[in-house]
Amino acid sequence: MAPPGRVSIRLLLLAGSAVILLGVLGSTVWLAVVAGRDEADELFDARLATSARVLDSLMARQIEHATLNAPLVMDLPAPIRAGARAHEKALKAGANMSFSWQLQDWLFGHHDVESSLGHEYETHIAYQIWSEREGGAAALLARSSSAPASPFAPLRKGFSDHTLEDGVWRVFVLHSGDVWIQVAERADAREELSAKLGWATGAPLLIGLLIVLLLTGLLIVLLLTGLLIGYGLAPLSELAERISARRPQDDEPLSLTRVPSEIEPVLSALNGLFGRVRSTLERERRFIDSAAHELRTPLAALKIHAQNARRAEDAAQRDASLDHLLAGVSRSVHLAEQMLAHSRAGRQTDCVPVSLRDVTRDAVAQRRPGCDASGHPLELDLCDAPCMLLADATGVSSMVGNLIDNAQRYAPSGSAIEVALAARDGQAVLSVSDAGPGIPAELRERVFEPYYRIPGSAGSGSGLGLAIVREVVERLGGQIALLDGEGGHGMRVELTIPLLSER
Repeated sequence: MAPPGRVSIRLLLLAGSAVILLGVLGSTVWLAVVAGRDEADELFDARLATSARVLDSLMARQIEHATLNAPLVMDLPAPIRAGARAHEKALKAGANMSFSWQLQDWLFGHHDVESSLGHEYETHIAYQIWSEREGGAAALLARSSSAPASPFAPLRKGFSDHTLEDGVWRVFVLHSGDVWIQVAERADAREELSAKLGWATGAPLLIGLLIVLLLTGLLIVLLLTGLLIGYGLAPLSELAERISARRPQDDEPLSLTRVPSEIEPVLSALNGLFGRVRSTLERERRFIDSAAHELRTPLAALKIHAQNARRAEDAAQRDASLDHLLAGVSRSVHLAEQMLAHSRAGRQTDCVPVSLRDVTRDAVAQRRPGCDASGHPLELDLCDAPCMLLADATGVSSMVGNLIDNAQRYAPSGSAIEVALAARDGQAVLSVSDAGPGIPAELRERVFEPYYRIPGSAGSGSGLGLAIVREVVERLGGQIALLDGEGGHGMRVELTIPLLSER
């Protein structure tokens, strides 16, 4: 397709060829019609001359010396005269009609009267026979009923056109001895007949011209339709080409030269998909990098403990090294589980209605034995409402479990951990309180960063617990706040999450 502002060569050639072809065919039709009318006029003139000679041979000589009290008048049968009068009215009416009516009349004609008695066009032809007298005077010997009593034209040999009361007549005058024969024909009748003959000659060419016009127009419409379709679908072709040429590592949004409104939603959806894929790949890369970084130190420590156990000189040294090895394995397993939980929390998963009250009750029940063993009794305060959420049940359970694990890890032994759930103003409010050292105000934002640990903290966490909690809470459209405990001691983590009926 030609760029905007440039003319397509194909369209230019087609238009030029069509104009030339139409010009040639139109000129041919016009020449055919003109030539047909000229030939018809010559035939009519020849008929006038022939009629005059026939009258001279058959009639003029017999009546030249006859004794006539009055001119001999040849009358026509009544049906022929009636048809002639009807035709005369049609001719007069046609003169005031539109060109299309006249064209239809030329092509198809009036329903002329034609019978065994003759034809109505006989009234369009008239003749007069004049005899020369002494002194240059002329006497009318005979005439047709359609001819006047006065001469059609001056008695001069040849063809001429003359206007009488009933119209213009084409006259041929023949001089034979002392006899003048005038044969005349109505000009309007000649015009009608010559037009019919001319159009009859040019009609096939005219029909051919109309067919060519129709086919050319159809071809132009098809070509323009193809160009418009090509122009309209060009963005789709460009989009397909850019997607096909896109490299796996290319994460830039797609852009097109021209973006129609119908294509814009598709382009936006594709760019949204590429953005989500980019985020997923980036998350996976961060997970792999973090896993390699975070597991390097524990694995190195495990290797050292294993080597120490192998080189131990007595059972006590070997058992101590094995104890350190088992503790390191437990920490590595916990770290791996937390890393997987963090990665899973950032993924888009299928959501179902989940009762936060039931999930919290189950999470507390699962961790109660461990908390009791470490000297951290769990106190649970649940509301009566089910607190329904549209969420991933595994993610919600991980969220509650990490809050309890963090409190158990940093709270001093012998202090209670309080877990409370309430429903207020269409929101679920979940809080976990402990009597630990708390978090300095200036670090309360940083603790949500993956793998961040407060310097000098006694806990042995992975630094992923609060990051996991924040990922899940934000996915649920909620908020997380780190607050001071009662009396300014300890820490209270409070989650505010919209309930299902309010979302």
